[in-house]
Order: sequence, then C-alpha cells, then structure tokens
Amino acid sequence: MPTLEITAMIGCPLKCTFCPQDKLRGLYGKNTKYFTLENFQTVISKVPKHVRIDFSGMAEPWANPNATKMLRHVLEQGFNVAIYTTLYGMSAENRAEVISLLQTHVAQVEVLNLHLPDAKGNMLGWRHSQEYEQNLTAFVQFGLSGALRRFEAMTMDSSGEVHPDLQHLGIKLGSFYGHTRAGNVEEQKIGEQAHCATPEHHSAVVCPFARFYDNNVCLPNGDVYLCCMDYGLQHKVGNLLTQGYYEMFASGGLSALQAENMQPRFSKESLCKTCDRATLVKVGDSHLMWT
Repeated sequence: MPTLEITAMIGCPLKCTFCPQDKLRGLYGKNTKYFTLENFQTVISKVPKHVRIDFSGMAEPWANPNATKMLRHVLEQGFNVAIYTTLYGMSAENRAEVISLLQTHVAQVEVLNLHLPDAKGNMLGWRHSQEYEQNLTAFVQFGLSGALRRFEAMTMDSSGEVHPDLQHLGIKLGSFYGHTRAGNVEEQKIGEQAHCATPEHHSAVVCPFARFYDNNVCLPNGDVYLCCMDYGLQHKVGNLLTQGYYEMFASGGLSALQAENMQPRFSKESLCKTCDRATLVKVGDSHLMWT
C-alpha cells in the first residue's frame, strides 16, 4: 500500500532514544521547522487518493499546533489515514475534536497507535500532567470501544512496562524489540536494551513493505524521502511543493538506490542494505530465492 508519512515538524521535543533527532536536525538545517497549513494543503492536493496519509513521520504530529486542522483537511478530502501519536502537545480541546473526527470518518481510519512513555525512560522529553492522563484515558476508551478496525498501543520497553507515573492505570503492553533505523541510531544511546544490530546485506534486496519505494516521508519544506528509516536524509525522492506526485517518482531520485539494491554486494550508498526489514534476494542453483 502506498503511504505518505507527514513529518509535521523537525526537532521532536520527546527526544526518544530510538529516534535519531540530532542527526535529522543537523542535516535538515535551517529550513522551515513547522509544516504550515498552507504548504500542507498544497502537498495533499498533489497526492492521489489511493495513497494513505500517515500522521507519524519523524516527529510527534501534535507537536505542530496545526495538526488537528491537518487531520480534518485530509479526512474531508477523502483520504484514508493512520495516526501514530504520543499525544504530546494535544490539548483537551484537540482531544475532543480529534476523537470526534475519527468517529465521523471512522471508515477512513486504518490505524490508531498510541506510543506511551516507558519504564526505562526512553521518551526523554515526556512529562506527566493531568491533561495528558485525561487525554490518554479518553483515547484508550475510544480505541477499546470497537469502533476502529485497528487500535494499538506500544512502549519502547522490552518488558512492556509503562512509565512509573502511569503504572497506576494498570496498563500492560507487549514487549518492544528495537532497531537502529538502518544504522541511523547510535547504538551507545540504546545501551543494553534489546535491539537488532545494524545488518550488512551482501545480496540484492527488496523492501517487503514497499516494492515500488512508495512508503515515503514528507518533511515541512515539501522534501520527500525514502521511508521512515531515512533519518540521515540519504535518499530524496523529490519535493511535493514543486513537483507532482508521479513526476517526483519519474525524476530519477530513486534510480541510484534501485541500481544499488539490485547488486549482490554490500553498499553504503543504499540505506536498504543496512535495514533489518529488508528481504534478501539470493541466487540459488536454478532461480532467485527471496529469504
């Protein structure tokens, strides 16, 4: 399924240990920090309706004050959506409006995923407040109501334990097994927490999530990058403020990556060659084998 993840701002204040914000900020530079509503609407006007719009990207969506207006615009335009949120930056007013929007457009909501602060303190910028707890309770109640086709919650803790300030709520989640986002996370910041080491693939690779390289991330300046692993801004597809959607894919930004991924060797020029999610394509006795 083609998706476009919206990075609503650069420099997420939550500073999660498994999220390389410093690297992203340094490479993005002094471009516009927040996705303006006007630029967002321009970008969305270029995107075909079969592309799912994901409120996730490389930062908490509601760290942008316009996030609720963005969600309303996308739903009213008829797009399907997925929402991955920590609820950071969401006021009580936002919460009521967002839940109302999701109820009204429930057929368009494919995923609602809540990312909670964990017992190991991986969400460094999170602070407890009564407003946050009330928002969390309201979203959990809505998610468990059965209205949504898919409701999830997660932490970044292998035990599934939430932050001590929330443990009185009785929330117990599944275990989390981390990764380095294809080598973009510095492993020393993870410490001894369970995670997949950065691989080096010495075979041809394909992406099991996006065979056409169309699970992309859009930044506030309109730049579109390969995927949610590309915090190093290594593979630029194009720019949706200056190009059309299909024009962007035809402009050649991905051709070098495609060529590297076809090669039966490791290459630092391909992010996919260090991605633990990649499907390996190996030459067998008489045919190619996907492993």
